Amino acid sequence: MKSIKIGDIEMLSFELLNSFDDIFNFVTTRNGVIEGDTYSSFNLGVHSGEAVSRVLERRNMLRETLGIAPGHFILPRQVHGNGIAIVDEHFLKMSSDEQKEAVSQADALITNIPEVCIGVTTADCVPVLLYDPVKKCIAAIHAGWRGTVQHIVSVTIRSMFLHFGSLSADIYAAVGPSIGYEQFEVGDEVYEAFRSSYSNIDELSARHPVTGKYHIDLWKANHTDLCSAGVVEKHIEIAGLCTKIHNDLFYSARASGLKSGRFVSGIYMRE
Repeated sequence: MKSIKIGDIEMLSFELLNSFDDIFNFVTTRNGVIEGDTYSSFNLGVHSGEAVSRVLERRNMLRETLGIAPGHFILPRQVHGNGIAIVDEHFLKMSSDEQKEAVSQADALITNIPEVCIGVTTADCVPVLLYDPVKKCIAAIHAGWRGTVQHIVSVTIRSMFLHFGSLSADIYAAVGPSIGYEQFEVGDEVYEAFRSSYSNIDELSARHPVTGKYHIDLWKANHTDLCSAGVVEKHIEIAGLCTKIHNDLFYSARASGLKSGRFVSGIYMRE
């Protein structure tokens, strides 16, 4: 990933997606850490426990910094499922309340409209960005462990085909900063969910020799789904940055508790 700074906002971007001039991709950071403040200093999660008004101010600052028009910066509610919302012209004509309702059960967004920025908020869960340079459409996916076992990445790619005719071989995918294998310790019930969902479970997990607890590789699980859906290996970039280990750079619920902040992974197509 490449470090970038626009205005006062420090971000990262995916080198793979940077090769396309007609899109912009980004992953926000904590933008500086204030000791003892789990929200410092650029929390973008409205359900993180911080005052919503402060979070919305930062979201608006990010939108303005990116040059995105009001109402064209869309983030889903995220309910740890595999629901998808299509951001189309009809969606953009909705009122603010109607838009919120339309994305209230979504963990992924898809659009083919230029200058509409879509993204997801995370703090350990896996953000995935997709781009089809042939059909000119993009997607932003929140793949928590529940969404991962429901194969939200595959479901989103299928939806891109159904709505816009995207072929998986044309799609480029970027898997963002999230909790890594060594830090993602899970209980037996989570392991069983993955075992039931992935035939290659032995490649995705193992018991820790000391604790006896299972560890799951969310990056590899989502990589498995991308490849199974037909995305070409050379079209995939995995950031390989663990949010818990790099808690100075990213928010992490595992490191700071549920009242940690959230960062945004987003993408938009230029006009």
